[in-house]
Amino acid sequence: MHFRAKAYILSFMEENQNKRSFKAQRHGITFLTVYNTGTEKCRSGHCWGPGVRDHYLIHLILRGKGVYTLCGRDYPLAAGDLFFAPPGETICYRADADDPWEYCWVGFQGIDAAAMSSRAGLTLETPIRHFDDPQPPARLMLEIVHASGVRTHESIRMTGCLCSFLAYLVETAEHAEQRAESSSLEHVRRACAFIANNYSRPISITDITRAVGVCRSRLYRAFEEQMGISPARYLTHFRIEQARLLLETSDLSVKSVAYSVGFEDPLYFSRRFRELAGCPPKTYAQRGKEGSSA
Repeated sequence: MHFRAKAYILSFMEENQNKRSFKAQRHGITFLTVYNTGTEKCRSGHCWGPGVRDHYLIHLILRGKGVYTLCGRDYPLAAGDLFFAPPGETICYRADADDPWEYCWVGFQGIDAAAMSSRAGLTLETPIRHFDDPQPPARLMLEIVHASGVRTHESIRMTGCLCSFLAYLVETAEHAEQRAESSSLEHVRRACAFIANNYSRPISITDITRAVGVCRSRLYRAFEEQMGISPARYLTHFRIEQARLLLETSDLSVKSVAYSVGFEDPLYFSRRFRELAGCPPKTYAQRGKEGSSA
């Protein structure tokens, strides 16, 4: 954690001792309203749950460690991590025995709460976010704590601060998604270039992943996202397209064409060609020659 962030958080915690908590008694703003907010320096092993909340809840860890449990899955967390709890789900969070965490939190609900949480990348399947620099989200969340109060203008101000905090989460999630999409597209481009230059050899998906520098599952996801098909299917389609060109423009035998486009088994090649081209390679070649001589 950066020194300035640490100093800011420390001064806030010292000012408010070990815990500061606010709970709204009524909820007048329907699109988004703060149910509760606060900060806490937890004692060793301090635990909440298992239990269920009737609203959305976000905790940002400022210091220390602990474990968050959602739907039976444990998430060991530390400073800079944020954890999300949707309403109606069984949760539990426990501070570490040796290095108990300090966190700030905000509970909220409203018509737009689900949509905003999802756009921020916080769902039942992805309840954790990590920030290398926790200062920006910490400042925004602590502003909600500072704004807390029961009067109407304080309720409006808390909602405004909550919107600013969620806007930051959405913005950083969108940037991360854009970086991931750009990275995914680059992986596909490199894989396609490798295939175009090496399809005539008996290359495998493992060869492609090594050339691109990613694991098999990541390459698969990239192809599904960008191309709508798996890398293996793309490789087969590419080879069959090259085979069609050879059958149309050369006098090579079906066996030679199969070897030329990277198939080691001519019978397997013929089967795949028929699946994708709609006829056997020999028939395809004859049609091509008849068409060119007509």
